[in-house]
Amino acid sequence: MAQTLSDFFKTLDSHFEALGPEEGSSIKIRVRGKLIELRFLLEEHARCVSSYLLPAPEDTGEEPDAVFHYWTEHCSAFVPKGHEGETAVWQSRDETGYFRVIPELEMFGVDRARDRYYHCRTPIDYDDYTIHGHSMASTFTRWAINNGHLLLHSACVGAGGKGLMISARGGGGKSTLAITALLTGLDFVSDDYILVNQQGPMRAFPLYRVVGLNPDMAAILKPDMPVLRTEPRRGDKLYLDASAYDIKPSLPVNGILFPNPCRAKEPLIRRSPAGPVLAKVIDSTARQMRVFRDPEPYRIMASRLSGLPVYEFLLTEDLYINCEYLKEFIKKEL
Repeated sequence: MAQTLSDFFKTLDSHFEALGPEEGSSIKIRVRGKLIELRFLLEEHARCVSSYLLPAPEDTGEEPDAVFHYWTEHCSAFVPKGHEGETAVWQSRDETGYFRVIPELEMFGVDRARDRYYHCRTPIDYDDYTIHGHSMASTFTRWAINNGHLLLHSACVGAGGKGLMISARGGGGKSTLAITALLTGLDFVSDDYILVNQQGPMRAFPLYRVVGLNPDMAAILKPDMPVLRTEPRRGDKLYLDASAYDIKPSLPVNGILFPNPCRAKEPLIRRSPAGPVLAKVIDSTARQMRVFRDPEPYRIMASRLSGLPVYEFLLTEDLYINCEYLKEFIKKEL
């Protein structure tokens, strides 16, 4: 019988255990009714990640629905025999799973048969990338797709039982607008990543309790939140613990809002052609989640987002005026 990718991943389980994870290096979270266990080689990594995700449920002893493995090791060991020394991405897929190796950088795998996920990264100086960055988003993206959801690089806020997904490229004002909305009493799900259902009326669900602000915006808004860390490689961006604020368990998505920080004299939200905005949303998500070499997530995102109305938001320099206008628009116009 030919070996499947699921068979290959079963051998990775024993390999991971042989590396000797420290006691306490696993954490559990519940996402959309599914219990997920995250396993790390180092207890400090698990502790750090737990501070970023929404509070974990009490451990009832039940078996997890999905298991995620994160560890560091030289990833060239996972390049198939006969391809050693190659620098190109190695990728494979069958009905049981998905497997990708970027030599000298990372290995990523999905065992669909057992709902297990693997992310191994070659040790690098920039260790925070492994712990807080795209590795988490990559694995959760695959889990979401396998379980009828999508993880999108977008924010979501609302008012009066209605909501808008806020989408923009990095630095486009997405997080600033969403966090201002949070601080001024609008309904809030997330400022950066949201989970949405693939079928039925679209709703956005939170995954993270952390929000990110550039120092200049933080100085203006003065958010009363604990600083989890400062990121020097991103202009000293602040990552803040928003768990004391009211993060909604879900919000309907009635449209997509594309902020335009054009320093308008008055705020204005107007209908916009959907094509260019959806292309940016999908491309930004694919690159943030590191799935840009795989057409499947593109197809699923395009199908899910294509029916939503798209709006452009011309922003003024006054963050609070912007949010007051947004609140009235959501209540009266959506």
